[in-house]
Amino acid sequence: MKPSELKEIVRRKTALLAGTAQPGRVTQLLPNGKGGYIRRPINSETYRKAQVAEQAASVTAARAKLGLSQREMASLMGISPRTLQNWEQGQREPDQAAKMLLRVAVLHPQSVLDAAEPVLALAG
Repeated sequence: MKPSELKEIVRRKTALLAGTAQPGRVTQLLPNGKGGYIRRPINSETYRKAQVAEQAASVTAARAKLGLSQREMASLMGISPRTLQNWEQGQREPDQAAKMLLRVAVLHPQSVLDAAEPVLALAG
């Protein structure tokens, strides 16, 4: 694959994730009960809205698991409280590093709190 082709793929993916471009089609794979899958086309805008709602729910879920206020969570992540609010309302999407921290927070909240103790002490 040529570097220019790779750059085009990255550019398209970035535009899709940012919501500035729409996918040509979105297909959902459903198990057929026989070890295979059935492909079902779905509306790309409906899919995008579902992703935004899911992301907003995961941000809120992570904050709830940690038992932190928006201000404390924002301080822990090194972002402004307004950015966190935008994530929770589905108006913006966290970057990949933030998404990973949110996943870890949901799965292992105590580990995140232990690692963040010095940061939260400064914010409090």
